[in-house]
Amino acid sequence: MTTSEGQFDRAAQMRDFLAGLAMPFSLEQSAKCRPGRWSRQRYLFSTPVDALGPDRLARELPRLLASLGMGEGDAAAFLDGMQLPSGGLAHYLHLGVEDGRPKAYWEASQPPTLGPGERFVLYRAWKWWPGEEAAVSDYVLVPTAGEARQAIQALLADLPMAMTDLLEQLEVSFALSQTPWPPLTVRIEERRGESPTPRHSLNLHLYGARLPLGAFAGLVMGLKREWSSAPRQATVDWVAAHGDELLSNLSFGYGEDGKPFLTCYHGTRLCRPAASEE
Repeated sequence: MTTSEGQFDRAAQMRDFLAGLAMPFSLEQSAKCRPGRWSRQRYLFSTPVDALGPDRLARELPRLLASLGMGEGDAAAFLDGMQLPSGGLAHYLHLGVEDGRPKAYWEASQPPTLGPGERFVLYRAWKWWPGEEAAVSDYVLVPTAGEARQAIQALLADLPMAMTDLLEQLEVSFALSQTPWPPLTVRIEERRGESPTPRHSLNLHLYGARLPLGAFAGLVMGLKREWSSAPRQATVDWVAAHGDELLSNLSFGYGEDGKPFLTCYHGTRLCRPAASEE
């Protein structure tokens, strides 16, 4: 089986699992740019937990996780994670495939307020290869706009100028749409077992400004050219297929391999299984 086939098979497993629950769910795609590499077949499925109920998920999820190659210990920890440290229930379940690698994570409800320096884990993700221990990532909400600005600028300092150009264009576009900048920002802290990985990155939530992917395509192409990520025509084809879709999230920084990356999430759409419409 090729990597591409594995991605589609795992994505199909996740889609079929959620469709079998007879509840609407969303599908989002993304594309990731790294030095010497360009990945487009990346999928994220999302559904609200309260609509399905924790008992039903606890019964149904182990079968899916086992079929995706998640170890028993990691699966048990993931299922326990549905109950948040605060005592509440997770808000959303997310299932995804990144370059053939499955991931599953819980999203908490965003708190109404946070004080400076206060720690709040908005998402907790498990990412794994079959037969290997999962990497666990905490997506920590950056509590204030000032702290988010500092975090963005500090991370950009060691990245190519093309990345800075892209973030500055986003800031200008937010201003033109009269949307506050910076957007909601989370910092990713990742570990495998007791040891942190080299991952050092941020995720920016861009939903509010409703910006089309195509408006930033030239800047993405410049970064890809600097990193020799893919032939120019590959980016042109990607923009032709998805340029009118709205950007939902932007992740950038350094991955668990220590290499820089940029990921654009786009084109979120709602899927309604036939049984859910009855």
